[in-house]
Amino acid sequence: MNKILSATLVYCLGMGLLFAQNTRTAEIPKQPAPRYQAVKKEKKSFFSFLKKKDKPQLKFSEEERLAFRKRVSKAYAENAKIERKSEKIKRKEAKKGVKFHGHKRPPKKRPPGKQKFCKVCRIKH
Repeated sequence: MNKILSATLVYCLGMGLLFAQNTRTAEIPKQPAPRYQAVKKEKKSFFSFLKKKDKPQLKFSEEERLAFRKRVSKAYAENAKIERKSEKIKRKEAKKGVKFHGHKRPPKKRPPGKQKFCKVCRIKH
């Protein structure tokens, strides 16, 4: 019994050494250059599984930020222009007593599934 136990122990240790990784020959994969890395890497601690996971923050260059700000300001300007037009139309209608939001006659009422967006009054009907 003692011989079988010792033979099994020697066999298990031999297999463990045979399939063990050699740390001297292991190659560390290279990380991508910082300009291609879109997500910040965070250091993992021992108690990281207890922390609440946050969404990764994206890195943007200054040029991309400026382009985004230009697009947003342009969209705001267009929306303000449309608002001014609609306010002007509402004021004219209030003077005339017109109730049809820029239409001469009341627009056709369609069922909810077939309603279309009207460019004149900017509502669905």
